[in-house]
Amino acid sequence: MKQVFIFCLLLCAASSLFALDLSIGIGAEVNANTRSGAAAGGILSFGLELNDLFSAGLVTAFSHNFDSVFTLEPRAFFRYYLPFKIDGLFAQAEFGTSIFIEEDSAYPAVSGGIAAGWRYLINQNFYIEPYLRAGYPFIWGAGLTGGIILPLTKESANSGGRE
Repeated sequence: MKQVFIFCLLLCAASSLFALDLSIGIGAEVNANTRSGAAAGGILSFGLELNDLFSAGLVTAFSHNFDSVFTLEPRAFFRYYLPFKIDGLFAQAEFGTSIFIEEDSAYPAVSGGIAAGWRYLINQNFYIEPYLRAGYPFIWGAGLTGGIILPLTKESANSGGRE
C-alpha cells in the first residue's frame, strides 16, 4: 500500500511539473506549545504548487509562552486544494519534529497534524492565508500567513499562478 501511495504522488508530481509555482510566506501563530495557556510565535514557509490541486513544502515555526518554554517546529506539508468551486479552501497534512527548549534543556518530539485554511489571492503574485491546525504535540494552533507566489515556468507566469 505504501508503494502505491508513493507511486501516485510521484505520478501526480511528474505529470504536472510544467505548472510549478514557488510560494514563500511569513506569518504569526498562536498555539498550545506550552504546559498551560497559549504560546505565540512566527512562521516561515516554502511551498511548491504542483498543480491546481496539490502543493508540498516546508514550514518552520517558532513559539514562546513568554515564561519558560520555547518551541521550534520544522516540518514538511502536503496540501490539497478542495475542488468545490470555492477558490482557496485547503486541507493539509504535516509531519516533522518539535523541539521544546525549557530551562537550558532541549526535548525533541515527533510532530504530526492536519490543518485547514483559505488562500486569499490578493493578485496573481500575493496571498494571505488564515488557518487552523490540530495534532500532536501542539494540540491546536491558529495563524495568519502572507506571501508571494513566484512562477517558475513561462506557462505558469502566463496563467497568473493558481486560479
